[in-house]
Amino acid sequence: MNLEEFKLNGPSAEKQMIIPPKEIAKKISVHSSTSIEELEKYLNQSYNFNSKLIEGNFESKILFFFGKCHKLDQKILDNKSGELFDKMLSSIKLKRANICLASYIPRGLENLFDDEGFLTQIQMVNYRLIEIINPKYLIIMSNYCIKMLLATDLSSMSLRGKWFDFNTPNDTAPKKCRVLYEPEILVNNPELKKDAWEDLKEIQKQLGG
Repeated sequence: MNLEEFKLNGPSAEKQMIIPPKEIAKKISVHSSTSIEELEKYLNQSYNFNSKLIEGNFESKILFFFGKCHKLDQKILDNKSGELFDKMLSSIKLKRANICLASYIPRGLENLFDDEGFLTQIQMVNYRLIEIINPKYLIIMSNYCIKMLLATDLSSMSLRGKWFDFNTPNDTAPKKCRVLYEPEILVNNPELKKDAWEDLKEIQKQLGG
């Protein structure tokens, strides 16, 4: 084999045949995701998801987890519920810009809330989301979110009023967790606002406010 034949048929030519000019992008999985953006890309690949998983500050040490939005909501916790939520935050010197807010059923995928395959996947997504954000405090709102995230049929009325540890199956560092009445419940049951205020004060105390 002469030099020209070696260039055409030698190891370098064989290598060029094996490795394509442009590497094909690997499909992202939940467990391989290392950022919120990758989780969003995973949902986009699977469900044509074009919204955001997180609103507010993803670097905040406190993560509020809601259940599911209404179909026409423009943000997590909108309209009357959103207005009350903003007032609740303001009462303990917080605002949306300096907390992290997520919805168990991501906004824009509300129609899949009874799809068993989707619910299996979104549980893994939400656990991974918590692991990536790694908040110090996890505040759970809505009975739906309690059922899906904590895997219990106990209501917010049963679980509120105390701190407990929560960690995902793959997380060895527990988060301090508390249940807070969702704003819609408070809108419809104003007599519960006194209990909610006590919970908010305990959250503020933990945050050092």
